[in-house]
Amino acid sequence: MPKMRTSFQGLVRLLAKSLYPEQDVFVRELLQNAHDSIQLRQIDRPEPAGEIRIDADECARALSFSDNGTGMDRRDIEEFLSVIGSTGTGSRARELAAREVAVATIGQFGIGLLSAFVVAERIEVQTRKAGATHAWRWINRGGEDYELEALPADAQAPGTRVNITLAPDRSAFLDGRLLQQAVRRYADFLPYPILLNGFGPINAINAPWHEPGWRDPVERERSLTAFLSQRYADSPLLVIPVDLARPKASGGLYIPARYAPAGQTGGAVDLFQARMCIRPNDGELLPEWARFARGAVDCPDLQPTAARDNVLRDKTYDALREALGETLIAALLDLAGRDRPRFLQLCDWQHDAIKGMAARHPEFGAAVLEHLPFETPQGQLTLPDYLDRQPAVDGKRPLYFFAHEADANQFYALCQARGLLAINAGRSFDEILLRRYAAQHPEIVALKPLDRLDDPALYLRLEAAEQAAYACLERALDRALSEQEIQVKTQVRYFQPADLSAVLLAGQRISAFDEMGKALEKPFLVEGLAELAGEVRERLRRQPLDFFLNAAHPLVQRLRELADPDAPRHRPLLTGLYYGALLNAQHRLTPAIARRFHADLQTLLGDHLTLQLQRDARAPAT
Repeated sequence: MPKMRTSFQGLVRLLAKSLYPEQDVFVRELLQNAHDSIQLRQIDRPEPAGEIRIDADECARALSFSDNGTGMDRRDIEEFLSVIGSTGTGSRARELAAREVAVATIGQFGIGLLSAFVVAERIEVQTRKAGATHAWRWINRGGEDYELEALPADAQAPGTRVNITLAPDRSAFLDGRLLQQAVRRYADFLPYPILLNGFGPINAINAPWHEPGWRDPVERERSLTAFLSQRYADSPLLVIPVDLARPKASGGLYIPARYAPAGQTGGAVDLFQARMCIRPNDGELLPEWARFARGAVDCPDLQPTAARDNVLRDKTYDALREALGETLIAALLDLAGRDRPRFLQLCDWQHDAIKGMAARHPEFGAAVLEHLPFETPQGQLTLPDYLDRQPAVDGKRPLYFFAHEADANQFYALCQARGLLAINAGRSFDEILLRRYAAQHPEIVALKPLDRLDDPALYLRLEAAEQAAYACLERALDRALSEQEIQVKTQVRYFQPADLSAVLLAGQRISAFDEMGKALEKPFLVEGLAELAGEVRERLRRQPLDFFLNAAHPLVQRLRELADPDAPRHRPLLTGLYYGALLNAQHRLTPAIARRFHADLQTLLGDHLTLQLQRDARAPAT
């Protein structure tokens, strides 16, 4: 029976590329092996101090990684180096653990060396075990055959040197800058200096959490701020030390000192395991709501995958994720109580991220909602602070708010005249959080949406006879605006202040209209979406606005006396009331409305000039 044939060389390279999709990961793996070799040697001999060297030879298209670690003898080479999938350092560490000898190895020698075949056409390992009488040279070109040669002891100092001949299309890895970037990305905190072409160290060796001053809170914040500022592009507004006992983890998180628009990704950490970065920019470890934070976390208790580019999702991982979330929440609440101005700045710059996560994730929202600021004419207030300033009505405290940010002019004035306080909930997620808070405290909070609510506490209804006297004016104004394709429902009320002639209750509708209009202006709409959006916008346009005239305003009172408010000469005057309210509310003027407003204003200015000239002509000469 015919048998399947195997290309061993092709299998080795395929396995290497499957395990290590990132080409520069061989730098990480070979540095891990060097680190472990030094660790194993220093169990018995603390001297000499560990050192790792990387050398590039452009002429030979070669890279070498050397260490002064424990080295290998023939048994080690045949058992670990020459067996695909064997894990030499892992096996050695388990043997030592059985003897109650602790050693912080982090690599898997036989598997790690395999990563070099992602970029190499030939690998040569020259090694000598400490105290051995001779050294060994092992050579493999990615096939099942390898060369093994004994060398004189003086051919190799104790330790290991891995020489890689790069494939022609991988010669970019000879670039010193590319190598240095890879070292900083993966091995910045290895506890031994890494030299590149004799210069260095090019790694930091220690992070702040490895330094003696880490336990001092002042020194810890200072050093962590300096470290994070240098390592990442964003300056930190808040640094959050990570110092966990279970699972054991250290590091630092931060919240950037910049404005973060909605939808921007974040929540990434550089994930280390025993000082070696095995997952840069990991976007899964932090809780889903923590999209406003990033940083570096080292947890030696995590279990890496075979490729060491991820970790197992086990109980330790889940516990670390939960503990990091608790650390973030504690830091935010501490800042809110300790440094209120900085907390307000953080909530402003990271508004969409923090309030968005509070809205989407109830567990995070429950922890922080009472500490988040909301805009009022008396400054940024938390909801408990706001309610303390509101007088109770029928046992509940009213929570007045409006959902269109630009409505502040009219609604702040309305509330101030009545001795009330309003929240400007026009920023993203504010209204959702207000409604959630009211739902959580129904016994003490009465929600009052100013831009949708015909509240008798603000807008006093007229007596029947007076209402009838204004009916003609209401109908005339509706018709005048309808001719300009503006749908309103005009009603006359008494409200304060008396110098406010009219208000528009249009926050929710205008907000939806604006967002839809912005979407329609984008050139990359999916086919068919523009037609659907246009239909939605047209429906919004047909929805009438509530337009309240103030019966306490002198102009409105005089308009009531007009014998024929429908007369064409009065149209600019009537529509001017609407345009004035629109401008005061800072609502968006469409090009069509702006043109009509401009034309009506020119007419009114012309009429005013005519009246002024007539008055001057009748005035007696002096």
